[in-house]
Amino acid sequence: MKGIWTESETCGFAEFKQSFNYAGGGAVVRISAAFRYAAFINGVFVSNGQYADIPEKKRIDEIDVSSFVRKGENELYIVAMHTLEDFSIARAMDAYLVFEVLSRGVVLAESSENTLGRVAANYLLGDRITPQLGWGWKYDFTIRGGEWKKCRPAVGRFTLAERPVRKLSLSEPLPSEIVAQGIFRYRGGETAAERAQNAWLSTLRFADMTGRYRVGNAVLDKPLGFSADLSGGDGLFVVADLSGETSGYLSFSLTVEKPCSAILCWGEHLSDLRIRSSVEGRNFASELALKAGENSLDEYLCRVGCRYLGLYVEGGAFTLNRLTVREAVYPFKKEKKKFGDRLLDKIYEMGRRTLELCAHEHYEDCPWREQALYGMDSRNQMLFGYGAFEEYEYPRASLRLFADTQRDDGLIVLCAPARGRMTIPSFTAYWILAVCENAEADYDGTFVEEILPKAEKALKAFEKRSDEKGVSLFAEPEYWNFHEWSEGLDGGDFNRTEKISAASDCILTSVVAIAAKKFAALEEKFGNAEKAKEAEFYAKSLEESLENFFDAEKGLYASYIDEGERRGYHAYTQAAALLACENMSKERQKTLSEILKNPEGKVVPMTFAAFQLKYDGIVKAEGDVDWCIEDVCETFGKMLFAGATSYWETALGEADFADAGSLCHGWSAVACYVLDKYMGQKR
Repeated sequence: MKGIWTESETCGFAEFKQSFNYAGGGAVVRISAAFRYAAFINGVFVSNGQYADIPEKKRIDEIDVSSFVRKGENELYIVAMHTLEDFSIARAMDAYLVFEVLSRGVVLAESSENTLGRVAANYLLGDRITPQLGWGWKYDFTIRGGEWKKCRPAVGRFTLAERPVRKLSLSEPLPSEIVAQGIFRYRGGETAAERAQNAWLSTLRFADMTGRYRVGNAVLDKPLGFSADLSGGDGLFVVADLSGETSGYLSFSLTVEKPCSAILCWGEHLSDLRIRSSVEGRNFASELALKAGENSLDEYLCRVGCRYLGLYVEGGAFTLNRLTVREAVYPFKKEKKKFGDRLLDKIYEMGRRTLELCAHEHYEDCPWREQALYGMDSRNQMLFGYGAFEEYEYPRASLRLFADTQRDDGLIVLCAPARGRMTIPSFTAYWILAVCENAEADYDGTFVEEILPKAEKALKAFEKRSDEKGVSLFAEPEYWNFHEWSEGLDGGDFNRTEKISAASDCILTSVVAIAAKKFAALEEKFGNAEKAKEAEFYAKSLEESLENFFDAEKGLYASYIDEGERRGYHAYTQAAALLACENMSKERQKTLSEILKNPEGKVVPMTFAAFQLKYDGIVKAEGDVDWCIEDVCETFGKMLFAGATSYWETALGEADFADAGSLCHGWSAVACYVLDKYMGQKR
């Protein structure tokens, strides 16, 4: 099989087809694409979901298609999406598709210059969804498509490797229910999402638009006709509720009497009394060009995270047959857990649901806004998931993806597999920590041997920035010294072009010290005694340097030392130092623990991203498991009783980050970790 593409190299969509004869005995298809693909045999969907990778290690999927083929002639059809830009979720590479169909080891069809291809007939490049997710799609049901032509060889060089994780499980279309409907009138906007966000809405009763009462009819389990006198409006809108946060692929069908345009949007809430389809330049919508008659699409290329779907259809009538999502989840093992308390059981299950929704081809910070693999976020998700799923190979794949894309300076990229000028130093420290925690949870000598040189290089990057005062900030413009979204720890302007002061950083010193100590143990277990001693010595030197940050007058650790002056006092800093210092006095430990319990007015409180350090610090200092569990109930129970079905990015929910807060965020599933680790002690 050869790498191929159509004559077009533009960013966008292409489709391919090839016939083959099948005589029986079972069949498999092997496929790899530069960015995304969806494959069909005889018009029936087979598989999608290219693993996020790099040209030097292109991952290939192998799918059993025995149940899809028939004796005689068959047709394999593939639609693929290509990007010419790096986004957080993807590394740009030459346009590329490779495939083969095999039966009992015999090749029945394979990609070559004889494969037929063309620019995709109905898919068009849409608006940029977010800087992390890249381009979306438009769909034109009225286009017939151009001529099928023989493909050309792919330009780039690719090395194929087997897929490192299992394929996602794809559900049947989820149940959905109409919860709002009415007339809209556009009033401006450059993108489809902006037009939907800005439109005037006039809501009407369900019964007035459908001729039916809501009870027993609002659930979309049968075609539902909507009509209204537009009275100067541009068309009709509906909003469907999927009953909870989900992540998957859009599936819809509607019938119109004549060609018209429509907008399909998605979101996590209705805080604006509509779906927030556009916020601060982000666009969560696709534009549709509808033909007369039925317009049906199961979209398999661009996964969305949402709870609500909105449809804006021009004209005064349409029939809605389907408006939903086919949920895509990783096939984790999920054993039923009981903690002897119904509230704790629900809190745990919502945490596990949050983790599930933030793990697809790799770990993701969130399924809605970014779907990106970050070093700190994924470390939290791995740690929380060891108890929730008892899964170890999936974490190793994400750890390896960071190793495969390691920067020349030893740090990991901001989001693997993408490139990028800027990265966050502390996230590399968390990546080293995650490597060690994975080995503690389930030691795999082959993986450790593979990853150790990369982790050693990463640790050396911090050693170069260390002195008797600890680890310094990375002052150059290509580094964003972020820790968490709290005042004073957000790293400042990540678009800066000038160097900053190389202040000593207490949190970075603490996390690197914790990671170095664990790394020393890993080197020892692997048999590298000398390297273990070096890492242990480095960890101890960092622990000693932490005393420089302690302000005896305040009884707190300062977050930074800049030109001899201590500045910034944060709860995150106290928790990190507490865990990093093995020889801290019991009195100081207890003082810091009390600060972590009651930070208001004393230090800047921490966000959910660092809660694991808080809880472990309190248990280390005082053994106060009861307080930690009560805090879990208070903090995360609030979301549960507010109607959430997954845990929010921060306590402010959707309102944070200028109305762009995520309502499903992996780092917020710390309740799973606390209950798995400490409920035994409480009992």
